[in-house]
Amino acid sequence: MMKVLNLAGTPYEIGLKHGKDAKNEVGYSLDSYEKLFYHDANITWKQARELAKKHLDAIEKENVDLIKEMEGIAKGASVEFEDILVLNARSEIALTQNKEDGCTSLAVMPPTSEKAFLAQTWDWRSAQSRSLVMTKIRQQDGPTIHMVTEGGIIGKIGINDRGLGVCLNALRANVKSNQLPVHLGLREVLNSEDIYEAQSKVVDGKLGSSANFMMAQDNGNIHQAVNLELSPDKHDKKETKTSYLYHSNHFCSKAINEAIGKENMNVVASSHNRINRIGELIHQFTSGNEIVTEADIKMWLSDHENGPNSICIHKEVGTSDYTDTITAFAVIMNLTNKSMYLIEGQPCKPIEELRFGL
Repeated sequence: MMKVLNLAGTPYEIGLKHGKDAKNEVGYSLDSYEKLFYHDANITWKQARELAKKHLDAIEKENVDLIKEMEGIAKGASVEFEDILVLNARSEIALTQNKEDGCTSLAVMPPTSEKAFLAQTWDWRSAQSRSLVMTKIRQQDGPTIHMVTEGGIIGKIGINDRGLGVCLNALRANVKSNQLPVHLGLREVLNSEDIYEAQSKVVDGKLGSSANFMMAQDNGNIHQAVNLELSPDKHDKKETKTSYLYHSNHFCSKAINEAIGKENMNVVASSHNRINRIGELIHQFTSGNEIVTEADIKMWLSDHENGPNSICIHKEVGTSDYTDTITAFAVIMNLTNKSMYLIEGQPCKPIEELRFGL
């Protein structure tokens, strides 16, 4: 079952406890990604460390505390700083060319829903499920954060005490830069006071590779959901204050598709199936003027239509834990109540269900 890390203090102290308490999970991450880099891109760990170091200038320019926290993890887990840096730059190092990925995300705002909801499945290698941790972070100079991540990675999917949450969908395209790694961009979103500050930190070429960030906020004053398709060169934005948004793992923006070029796109086979299906489920429900609840969202995330290219993905017999893709967890964030419902394993048949409040 997923380990819960209670972290507080300076950035280095937060990282140090992360590294100590999740030493095994950090080790699992290092094992998984060393094999993945070599299998998928013929990149050795030594080469990966050199590639990761190219992002240091951008990270330091954005927020030196990110480096301090990674240094703390390395010390606590008894590994080298460059190893932790590789994990946090894993999308930029080798995954731009990878086609095996998933994740389906959605946001629903009142009055379409009873609360402001942000939710997603996280689909990735079975082997990497071993590394998952829930982090509860009390920062001295920033928001308190609840975040699901992989051991050693300091930014991912979560919510902060300002009612701001973020979800991630990988967008595979053969374009990258030495700017801020995607996962550190996610952390900077969660370090933000509001959704406007969060957007400013990741648009206009600030990220080193492509990704889809779906973010939403309900803090009493701001009540809004935004979907950002991001590439190192361009971005596309959709937003709503009263309805819904949803996404999977390909660029929907015509302008970005034209700029990057079809030959540089690596679209996972199930992406179109999943975006069409989640859209169909939401449209069918809301067309009858029904109010969306948490239970409805869980049902959508558990959907098996078009399997194996479904929203809820199960392991196929005979596949390797290092090369397959499964739904490792699902999360439903209630931004109105500042709470998180975490479903470990496939949401149709969870291993464990946990609730966290800020």
